Amino acid sequence: MKGLKTKSLDFDVLILAGGLSRRMGADKASLDLAGKTLLEHLLAGAAAWGGQDILVSGPSRDWPQARYVPDAPGHPPSSLRGIYTGLLAAASPWVLAVGCDMPFVRPEVVSRLWQAKNAGGAVAKWHNRLQPLPGLYPRQGAAVIAELLAENRFHLAALLDHLQPAVVRDIQQVDPEGWSFFNINTPEELAAARERLESLGM
Repeated sequence: MKGLKTKSLDFDVLILAGGLSRRMGADKASLDLAGKTLLEHLLAGAAAWGGQDILVSGPSRDWPQARYVPDAPGHPPSSLRGIYTGLLAAASPWVLAVGCDMPFVRPEVVSRLWQAKNAGGAVAKWHNRLQPLPGLYPRQGAAVIAELLAENRFHLAALLDHLQPAVVRDIQQVDPEGWSFFNINTPEELAAARERLESLGM
């Protein structure tokens, strides 16, 4: 799929949709939120972020239609494995990675990450914590991830330690409430997302 903006930036969007969803107890990408699946919400949002291709890591699904890329074999499911898959499949030199359970990512946040990037990419700091998702990663970072996977190190913090991406410390200027970093892992968080959409009249 292609971004809908007339001006495209040199990154591909990667939606991570290969997790086990243990806390939710169901495939999160297929959960209903205001009449659309979470994955549909992400695909619609990603089309407005100004990138090139939109990739979805994880198993292919009957709906919605998307460019699915199967996760690399030989490692347990993890966000790190999903990012590795996306970096290998990407045609652009940069990949904007986001979870399929993050329906409120603002385009302004994506723009700030793009503007701030260094050779290791860019992430935001929210509530005194680095937020690896959404995060901008260099395609060449796949080699670093391969080493981490081989060492059974699956936490995204290890990737940030190696890549040393730029850190956007004033992200609240474009997302004062930090909804771009809200992810849905439990039924309670899904209910909170529904309440937010209702408050927005959606």
